[in-house]
Amino acid sequence: MKRIIGLTIAIMLSLGMSGIGTWAYFSDVETSTGNQLAAGTLDLKTDDVDGVTQTLFATKMAPGDTKASENITLKNSGSLAGTTLDLVFSYVENDSSPNPVDRNADDTAANIEVTALNYGGSSLLSSISDNNTNGYKDVEDLKNEDLSGQSGIDPSASKDFGITAKLREETGNDFQADGIDITMTFTLNQ
Repeated sequence: MKRIIGLTIAIMLSLGMSGIGTWAYFSDVETSTGNQLAAGTLDLKTDDVDGVTQTLFATKMAPGDTKASENITLKNSGSLAGTTLDLVFSYVENDSSPNPVDRNADDTAANIEVTALNYGGSSLLSSISDNNTNGYKDVEDLKNEDLSGQSGIDPSASKDFGITAKLREETGNDFQADGIDITMTFTLNQ
């Protein structure tokens, strides 16, 4: 009886092994050649120049003076659509001389009111909060505002960005020769 069980197990193992061998025998491999993969590009240009920052300069402004609108053309020279655009504002102190009372960059930025802020034909001014609660929207407010997620730019298309600013009328003598360089950084996202 043990011999019959042993032979039965041996036959079953033998059949199982031949079935596995047969299964492995039925395989087929094909090779596909000439395939090409290439990543697309996002290539944001500002005023047709590589680089995603622009610096706004306004010199020799007197209280009440308005800096004429600064317009920048943003173009996607890449092959992929940019789905969103992020805007970031920053500034650094850039005082002239003589500077009788040295005011810091934030104080100066708070005296430069933003009167227009446009992107792609729409005003962004309503999305800016008066973060420093001085009663108007200024460059310091822009620095502290999250302006990410603006509408993107299609390949080979462009959108205009514009900003107009003025030095507040009530800016006092303490701000003579105080200044800032405002940098606007644009990031196009896929």
